[in-house]
Amino acid sequence: MRSYGDGHCDTIVRIYEKGQELFCNDGHIDIQRLTNYKAPLQFFAIWLEPRYYPIAMRQTMKYIEFYYNQIQKNADLIGHINCFDDLEENKKKNKISALLSIEGGEALEGEISAIHTYHRLGVRSMSLTWNHRNQLADGVAEKDSKGGLTKFGRDAVAEMEQLGMIVDVSHLSEPGFWDVYNLAKRPFIASHSNAKTICDVPRNLTDNQMRAIADKGGVIGLNLYPPFLTTEKEVEVEDIFRHIHHILSVVGEDFVALGTDFDGIDCCPKGISDVKDMDYFFTEMENEYGEQVVEKICSKNLLRVLAEVI
Repeated sequence: MRSYGDGHCDTIVRIYEKGQELFCNDGHIDIQRLTNYKAPLQFFAIWLEPRYYPIAMRQTMKYIEFYYNQIQKNADLIGHINCFDDLEENKKKNKISALLSIEGGEALEGEISAIHTYHRLGVRSMSLTWNHRNQLADGVAEKDSKGGLTKFGRDAVAEMEQLGMIVDVSHLSEPGFWDVYNLAKRPFIASHSNAKTICDVPRNLTDNQMRAIADKGGVIGLNLYPPFLTTEKEVEVEDIFRHIHHILSVVGEDFVALGTDFDGIDCCPKGISDVKDMDYFFTEMENEYGEQVVEKICSKNLLRVLAEVI
């Protein structure tokens, strides 16, 4: 049985909105399917549709309450983690480890104190933006302004690092990315972004950005969304390998992880329909790169970041 660590999914928001359950649902991820792996780690992101921005904190709190309700219902199979020791305890019991994250600083509503509140509520990772500009920074969709972090964004990064929260630069504009790099004293991650050299879309990372993440000891999480893998054809596993091969050539095997974006994407590469199918992908990857590299990408690299930051 393989280990598994995924730095990003939108399952909690999806099942809340559809009135479904974490134990079993019709999306990409549920507890039943995660139990196919050995004590897996899953980041569960809280993402807000733009229609919720006027009530960002209120809606985020609803999702967080729902998340804990689902964890409590299935406490024999899954456990929330606040620190790396919690993950180690879950491993001993062969339980799924759930890490709560926030996708987009809109949830702060401009309040630094909100970072402390979310930290007390168990949030251990946050991406600074979604695609658009907010009070922290510009997202990748803001092509013309070329804006980086605001003063509030800089303060937020410093506060997150001080508290032991992982800074996530997926969706962040490139100037904002370099601001984070220049500020960061601890590893930061791009939880679900691929290689721009292989697929030139705004959500992917340049080689220099990937080197910068590696320089700080972070990881790049492979995103399975087909338009971020290739814009040319039907997407297959080989297209994911093209990104892996390139990232390995740029930064090496210690800085690649998984950030599937399951339940936040409307299609997947051929042969991967949900989290259970990732075992097939891992087997194919092992044939291509060997067991050591696969273990690092599957979980070890992401776990290293958790051990250093939270």
